[in-house]
Order: sequence, then structure tokens, then C-alpha cells
Amino acid sequence: MESIENLKSHYGFTQQDVENLKSLLPVMSGYRQAFVEEFYDYIKDFENTPRFLKDEQVIRKHQDAIGKWFMELFSGEYGYPYFRELERVGMAHVKINLPAHYVNAAMHFVKCYIDDILNREIKDDQELVHIKRSVDKILDINLDVFTCSYIEEEKRVIFISQKVETYLVGFARRFSYGLNLVLMLGLVLLGVLVMGLFAYDLTHVFDGDIEKGLLATLGSLLMLWVVIELMDTEVQHLKGKKFAIKVFISVALVAVIRKILITTLSTETAIGQQVSLVFAVAVLGVLYWLISRVED
Repeated sequence: MESIENLKSHYGFTQQDVENLKSLLPVMSGYRQAFVEEFYDYIKDFENTPRFLKDEQVIRKHQDAIGKWFMELFSGEYGYPYFRELERVGMAHVKINLPAHYVNAAMHFVKCYIDDILNREIKDDQELVHIKRSVDKILDINLDVFTCSYIEEEKRVIFISQKVETYLVGFARRFSYGLNLVLMLGLVLLGVLVMGLFAYDLTHVFDGDIEKGLLATLGSLLMLWVVIELMDTEVQHLKGKKFAIKVFISVALVAVIRKILITTLSTETAIGQQVSLVFAVAVLGVLYWLISRVED
């Protein structure tokens, strides 16, 4: 699937759309059960419905999933976990060989159903127009992700067996998400350690070595700033944002600056080493500036 941010931008999905959809949550909560019932009244006329919904247990499970999906349309959280779940649902449709036509027809019903609710609940015509646009966008994005599942299946090159490949792809996605969570925990731990280093460097000031203490403390603060930036970048990534490459350049830049601060305290540091560190800062600074321009 295309990157989340690109997908949103192609549909013009903005923060205002997020706020519009979130504002509908209290209203739509009261329609959850009615939506599920009317949705089932609609799909029961599909000729192959009994083949996919075979017994009461499957139907109840599917009804719970439909109700949950309906409410998440208005959750206001449209990051990586949301799109990951949409991909899972899309692949589930592919796995049971549900015709793509059924998905498109069902989405048309959902759009009409929500439109009817909005027409009843929202009296201001201008507000109604803006809200409907936001709803159309999120429904189109959902349908886009579902459709991509069918396209990916058509383009799939089978090796060993389809079952094994499906399992491996699903496992790789879950493993990747798990690694992101481990990375976040590692950054939290690193932040705690840097705070400890800051406290240790601060003791030099109270021991009377003010110059060393201030420079070392400044270096620790720079490291803490880097950790905060990395954590913020990872949080944004989990929410669906793309990685900010310049953050990694800033890590190297801060590391070199801290090295310069430490070497200034030593009388044995060679002039050539200090010059090379200054040159490294200059190169990294130029790279940071160029990447910032590209990302902006």
C-alpha cells in the first residue's frame, strides 16, 4: 500500500477533516446498532451472502466487527494502526474470495446511510457540506485500501504456497510493528539514562569544577534533546507520518558537538583533531540544511 501520508494527501484529507469526523462520534454512537441491522438487511439480498455468513457465530462476530469499523470512522485516529487494521480487513475479504463488487456496493450503502443521518442531525447547510466532504474522504480512503488488497493479490507471485506466503507477509507486518514498539521502549530507557548522565555531569559544578561541569552538562542536554526528537519522530511514525531523515543527521551533529565540548577540556587534544571535528560539524550542518529544504 502507498505510504499513509501520501494516501491522505491525494484525497486532501486534512486535520480539519479529522476534527469534523471526531465531532460526529457522539451522534454516530447512537446509530451503531441500527447501522449494523440495516447493513445486514442490505447484504442479505446478495446472492452469495449465505456462503460467507454460514452460521450464527460467524454472523455475530461479523456484526461486532462491522459495528467497530463504523465507529472507528469517527475516532479521529487515522495513523498506522488504523490503516494496518484496514489492510487486515481487506486481506480477510480476499482470503474468503469475496467479490470486490460486494465491497464497493456495501461502501455505497454506508455512504448513503451516513448521508441520511447527517441530513437529519445537522441543520446548518454550510456545516453539512463540510462534514459530508470529510465523510466522503474517509470512506473513499477505506475503499482505496480495501481495493489495494485485491490488486496486491492479483499481482502476487506465489512461492511454496499461497497459505505460507500469506502467513509470512502477515507475520512480517506484525513483527515490524513490534519492532517499532521495542524501539519506542528503548528510546524511553535511553531518555532515563541521559537524565542520569545529566545529573552526574551536574555534580562537577558542585564539586568546584565549574567549567567542566557546565560544558559536560550542556552536552548532556544536547543528547536529551536528540532523544526527545527521536521519540517524537517515532510517535509520529506510528501515527502514520513519514520518517524525518533530518532527525538522524541531527543525532550525528549533536554527537560531534558534544565531542568538541569534551575535547576543549583536555589540554592533550591535537589541533588537527579539533579542526576535523569542526569540519565534520560544517558538513553535517550543510546536510541538515539541504534535507530540511527537501522535506519542507
